[in-house]
Amino acid sequence: MDRARIARAERRRQALEELDFERERAAALAEEIARLVVELEGPGLDEKVFARLAPADVELVQGSFQSGPQADDVDVEWFDPDADDPETLRRETEEEIRRLEAEIAASIRRQEAFERYLDALDE
Repeated sequence: MDRARIARAERRRQALEELDFERERAAALAEEIARLVVELEGPGLDEKVFARLAPADVELVQGSFQSGPQADDVDVEWFDPDADDPETLRRETEEEIRRLEAEIAASIRRQEAFERYLDALDE
């Protein structure tokens, strides 16, 4: 039994699992950032684009976009009295985007470390 080979193979498997997890995590965080950016910037963009469209087209397209939580989705226990304040919402959303960007940066650093580990393992 070649213990060194077994240990190397197991470490490779573990490192690859962690690397895959971090890649998936970073992708999910990027998707969340995109969703938040659309929440912030989508209405302004829509206003500009809809001004160039026929009203019938606006109605068809606008109905396909969700521009906020539906009435059934609102969690009443969590209700924030400042939630209707656009500046508060923008500030909180911008803070969340920055937090998510920091999480992505940390994930990328972990991915790079696992990639270097794997490279060193092969040497």
